[in-house]
Parts: sequence; C-alpha cells; structure tokens
Amino acid sequence: MDQAERLRYLFQQNNAKRCRVITVTGGKGGTGKTCISVNLSIALKKIGYKVLIVDADIGFSNAEIELGVVSNYTLYDVLYGNKKIVDVINDGPVGVKFISTGGNFDLVNGNIDLNVFFNNIKILDNYFDYIIVDTGAGINKTVKSFIDMSDDVIIVTTPEPTAIMDAYILIKTINDLSDKNLYLIVNKVANQSEYVSVYERLNNALINFLGASIINLGFVHEDAKISECIKMQIPIVLKYQYSKPSKDIAKIAEVLTNYKTDKKKEGLLGIFRKMFLNGGGINNG
Repeated sequence: MDQAERLRYLFQQNNAKRCRVITVTGGKGGTGKTCISVNLSIALKKIGYKVLIVDADIGFSNAEIELGVVSNYTLYDVLYGNKKIVDVINDGPVGVKFISTGGNFDLVNGNIDLNVFFNNIKILDNYFDYIIVDTGAGINKTVKSFIDMSDDVIIVTTPEPTAIMDAYILIKTINDLSDKNLYLIVNKVANQSEYVSVYERLNNALINFLGASIINLGFVHEDAKISECIKMQIPIVLKYQYSKPSKDIAKIAEVLTNYKTDKKKEGLLGIFRKMFLNGGGINNG
C-alpha cells in the first residue's frame, strides 16, 4: 500500500469533522516565522494531534527545507498535473504531514481550473486536527485570503523595534479586515522580562489606539542551536528537545490547545477557494 492509498484508507476511517486551521504570519521577514510553524507543528504532533503543514509562502519553500523533506509532488501537480490532493501529502518528521507549493511561481501567476482540486481538498478537514499554514511575511492578497479563511492567526515578532512596529501594522490590518482570534509569539528573546516588555508594549498600543488586544501565547529564547538546526535541516524540537527553545515551543503548543476557537469554520476548502477565486491565480498585488 503506497502513501496515497494509506491516506485514503485513513480518511475513510474518520468521521466527518472540522479541523482547526491556523495561519502563522509576521509583519516582516527574519522573525523566525517558518521555524515556529515547523517546530510548533511537531510539538502538536508529539502530544497526540494529527497535523498538516501547508507551505503557503508561494514561490518559496522554506518550510520544506527546514523540515528536511523532499516533496515527491506539490500543489503544482494537483493544479497542472493529474495528481489528487492525497497524492501530494508528504511525510514529515514524527508523522507530521506536509504539502509544498514547490517554490513554483506559476502558482502565483497562472490561470487554473480548480473544480477537481476543490472536490479533493475538502477531505483534509476530515482527517487532521490542526492545519498550520505558513505564509510569507507582510500583508498581501494571498496572506489576507489565508487569514480570512483561518480560524486563528498567530503573529510572530521579535524584540527589534522594527519588528514590533511591523507586527502592530499587520495586526491593525487584520483587525480592520476580520474578527479573528489573534495570538502573539515573541521569538528570539534573551529572557522572560524582555518578552514581557515586548508583549506589554504591543498589547497596550493595540488597546489604546485600536481598542483591540492580542492573546499571549508565549515566547522562544534566542539560541545558536536554532541556526545550527536550520542548517542541518533538523527541527530543534527533535535535535535538542531539552533546549530552552524546544521547551518554550512545547509550552506554546500546550497553551494553544487550551484556547478553543469559536469562529465559523469553513476549512481548508474555503481557504483555497478564496486564494483562487473564479479559477484565477493568486494575486500578490
């Protein structure tokens, strides 16, 4: 039984349900957003959840690289080839599943017929507990589409003033567009006091100027082991599971599961309908 057949069998064994779709994004590049997406997904899997990562940084495949996964097939093969969605789900570490865009810019600029794709992708909602969508940094129509159709949004920032300002602008934009559960992870912090300072500054600004707030998920320590693991293409929660960053991410996973979304769930099918509205390609304008 090949991988696709195994997944089809698993899908058939599960009762219909809706998974929790979480978009992970950031106001600027360099915050470690993809590293958080990858390691958080593995942490969720390690505590018993079925997890799928969707690498939605269209045109790039950083999540695939950090996972140390070589994709046999990608979304390109579904949209332009003869593969079904179950055929492009790749095996990642410890049983985490992964869908890659393959770093193919044709997914951004192409005009595609997605009727068959839509009929296949809805099956993913019936199997996974969490779908973690790793987007590009900043805000554009593609990122907006993922945010709009997600249950929750995790904003990743760092203590750098520019990163905090960019996170504020991103949160303001999201707040203007939709009513979502917004969560904050502060990455690359020296210690807990620095993290508390960043969270309080950002959250107070949101309360004072937007009448909004963001849920505190936690922080991840700065550690040279993270860069080492990225170079080795081994997630830090696997290579150095007792390191400070790994313990931080494990704690974030536990905190996240204790927050329950109360938003209307439209699932991954809805995400891709929004992305490719009326059969067109993704608009990054």
